[in-house]
Amino acid sequence: MWKTSPTAHRLAQQAPERGLAVHMGRVNSRRRLRIAQAFGCTTCDGTCLAFGPDTNLPRLLAWMNELHTTPALFGDQT
Repeated sequence: MWKTSPTAHRLAQQAPERGLAVHMGRVNSRRRLRIAQAFGCTTCDGTCLAFGPDTNLPRLLAWMNELHTTPALFGDQT
């Protein structure tokens, strides 16, 4: 998928040097959230909260907590 390709990663890394923010859409999984973090995205979104918020909000909060407390096993996982 282009969105998570090495080329997209390189572009995302160059954006802050040019004063640009990086956004990733369709972030509906822990894996994609980790990729967004590794890419240096400043924002991301997804639809997982729109569908089953009672189930997905606790899941999303757990993923966010993991990002802040658990380093990626192999560093950049892209």
